[in-house]
This record gives sequence, structure tokens and C-alpha cells, in this order.
Amino acid sequence: MRTKTLAVLAAALAGCTSQANLERNPPMELRTGKSAEDYRTCLVAGLEKDGRHVLVQPQGSSGQRLLVDSKVPGATAAIIDIGSASRGTRIQLREQMANNPLRPRTILTAVKDCL
Repeated sequence: MRTKTLAVLAAALAGCTSQANLERNPPMELRTGKSAEDYRTCLVAGLEKDGRHVLVQPQGSSGQRLLVDSKVPGATAAIIDIGSASRGTRIQLREQMANNPLRPRTILTAVKDCL
């Protein structure tokens, strides 16, 4: 029984990702006509409605970085960079297990719903 418990725990933690590891992943690039502030407000509300904790950090002169906590303590589920572009706002999404078709899509859905 103990071996099974450890195996399940190890499998669950294998998907944990740190912020440094996520930064190495290539981002999904998106654009919107909304202002960066309007987009951030919409996105944070959608993620918090799903039960996610979001930390907003300033980035550069006009950008913001959102760190979305994983439901596993101590892990980062996604990094979302929001910045001004020539027409509207540029969004870069780096998500844990981004190429896994079985991953939960709540973060990606929230990002797209606010476009």
C-alpha cells in the first residue's frame, strides 16, 4: 500500500513546474484590441472565479506579469505576460504541460475568453 501511495504521489508531482522552468518554454502569442489594464482585469477575475490565485507583478515600463498558482502547492501553473503593442495588447502565455492534450484547459480558456 505504501509503495502505491508513493507512486501516485510521485506521478502527481511530476507535473509540477517552477517559474524558471516555465520561462524556458516558448510562449503562445496572442493579441487583443483591449487595453492591457482591461485585459488584465478580465483575466484575473476569470482565473479567480476558477479558484486560482494570481500574483500580478509589474514588468518593464508598461508590462505586467501574472503568475498563476497550480492547484498543487509550490508550483506555478502558468506565466502570462501582458504588454502594450502598436495596436492593442500583446499576451504571451507559458503554461505547465502546454503540449499535453489531457491537461486542464481552464487557464487557456480564461485567456481566450478575455480577448
